[in-house]
Amino acid sequence: MKTSQDIPLVDNENENCIKVTNLKKQYGKDKPLVINDVSFAVKYGTVFGFLGPNGAGKTTTLKILTSLLNPSSGNVTIFGKDLFKKQSEIKRKIGVVSQNPSFEANLKVERSLDLYGLLWGLNDRKARKDKVKEILKTFDLESIKNSKNDELSIGQRRRVQLAREFMHDMDLLFLDEPTVGLDPSARRMLLDHIKKHVKSGLTVFFTTHIMEEAEYLCDEIAIIDNGIIIAFDTPLGLKQRYGRINKSIEITFKDNLNEPFIDILKEIVKENKKAGDDELNYTYPEITLKGENAIKIKVNDIEKVISEIFLVVPKNGMEIENISVNSPSLEEIFLLQKEHTRRVFMLTVTTSGMMVIIFSFA
Repeated sequence: MKTSQDIPLVDNENENCIKVTNLKKQYGKDKPLVINDVSFAVKYGTVFGFLGPNGAGKTTTLKILTSLLNPSSGNVTIFGKDLFKKQSEIKRKIGVVSQNPSFEANLKVERSLDLYGLLWGLNDRKARKDKVKEILKTFDLESIKNSKNDELSIGQRRRVQLAREFMHDMDLLFLDEPTVGLDPSARRMLLDHIKKHVKSGLTVFFTTHIMEEAEYLCDEIAIIDNGIIIAFDTPLGLKQRYGRINKSIEITFKDNLNEPFIDILKEIVKENKKAGDDELNYTYPEITLKGENAIKIKVNDIEKVISEIFLVVPKNGMEIENISVNSPSLEEIFLLQKEHTRRVFMLTVTTSGMMVIIFSFA
């Protein structure tokens, strides 16, 4: 498992929009670290997913990156500049969409966009008007441009909140769980708008606890838990790395399963103790009945189990109707990583009558 220290920071600084090194945050000397030695790099023109459960450290990290909070230690560069020395310069080129929608209740959507353009220094009235028109079209807001913000649905408010940030020429957009409270349709629409703008060169730092969002949108993902990055890769890379140890197979038979045959299948699964020598990457054998004629099996050595099942099927007068192999979802990978972390923290040895907890990340 990659930790913060193992995550490669691109040597060529021209490729890094954001570079975070050994970042720590602690609220008081006697308090635990909320962010614990976090390091990562975000390339220009990509969507970087910062994934983790509520309270993992996502929002704290984002607040530091957007200059709303000072770290206890560590370094951050954005656009190749020291964040803590060049805040004003950097802020002019970034946008931020927070978890909680902010809006002026009595302002109409079109007027709201116009005011944000003015706040961002777009003083030429015609240029600002043209920009508002463009943004209304881009974000599908034309039909509600004369509606007041407090008359909008949550999904519409989110789109307006996102659209406002595009009233200025930014290179980096921070999104802190922007889809909270949205229904699936509104969520997908918002993600599609983000994707569209990334194609034009925008860099996005995207925090979420929703796994399918990260898989759909992100080029690279860092998974954070309890202030520590426990995994870092592309969505496909995470699946490939952990897919071999967390695959499941579903087998449907033409006839109903009988008890003797089920016992044979259970014995095959039981014999699959573990794959390889990596104890932390061990998936415990599991077999589940799916109705009267199907089973789901989760093991490490999936190929071995399938070949053994193929051998016993004809011997027991059974016939396979369908078989499918399923790779883990990002959510399953995240839960697996949490379990790995828990096992490592629980790993103990006794030395001179004392219990010593070993902290390590594979």
